[in-house]
Amino acid sequence: MITRTIAAAPLLLTLALLMPAPAAAGPQDRPSATDLRLGLVGQWSGALGYRDYQTDALVEIPVTTTITTPGDGATLVRQSLFDDGPSRPVWITTVSLDDPAAGTSTSASFRAGRAPELDTEAVRVGSVTDPTHWTLIYTRTGEDDDAPADIRVTETRDGYTLLEVKAVRPVGADDAAWRFRNQTRLTRTGD
Repeated sequence: MITRTIAAAPLLLTLALLMPAPAAAGPQDRPSATDLRLGLVGQWSGALGYRDYQTDALVEIPVTTTITTPGDGATLVRQSLFDDGPSRPVWITTVSLDDPAAGTSTSASFRAGRAPELDTEAVRVGSVTDPTHWTLIYTRTGEDDDAPADIRVTETRDGYTLLEVKAVRPVGADDAAWRFRNQTRLTRTGD
């Protein structure tokens, strides 16, 4: 009986090597930040919240946002209307282009009466459950309150809701130095 098992071993090994192996779930199966961002195309409504430095309270103003893509698999156009009081609508249009190979997103933002802003951020997937439940983390060095700052935006999608929280710290400071700067809280209202 032992002789039979040993004699059959080379045949079993050959068959095992010829059979296709099941695909392993791994990082290559995880959606990219760009894939997840492209899933944001549609209509959104909610509020921009920011910290009032005098009272340390959260102040919110209404916002409606439309996100579109030209269909190139890398570009998003985000048009947001902020209601900053009677007869004070503020339009901000942001065009972003992702570079999945570099792990970056470059955006140009336009607002009447201000110079255009150009930023490049590193973007990575923090967590993902499915295409509508994920967290992306954007980081860059820029300015906050006219001083060099590390800037981090954590964007979390939970089905039909989207929360973007911006935190800042002095360049090179430790993790305890991160401070809330603002947030955008949105709910999907249409395609």
